[in-house]
Amino acid sequence: MDNAKDLLIASAARLYSMGIDLEAARDRLRQLVEQGVPYNSNEMKQAVLDFKELERQWKELEREHLELRDEVVKKLIQTKY
Repeated sequence: MDNAKDLLIASAARLYSMGIDLEAARDRLRQLVEQGVPYNSNEMKQAVLDFKELERQWKELEREHLELRDEVVKKLIQTKY
């Protein structure tokens, strides 16, 4: 059980870290828009691609984390009852 809890904690830490990266990518997009960088420029296109990839990774990691959390909670309930 401790191993599952450790995995859950590590997963939460990765999710938090990736969330920071995702917000940085979002801020980068905002900066480009505020600077008037054209939407069809290579710089903007790359920033959008980078953001979308981080968002995809974050969603996948979140899904895995929630599955692991549910598994840990289920095991906790089974051991108590």
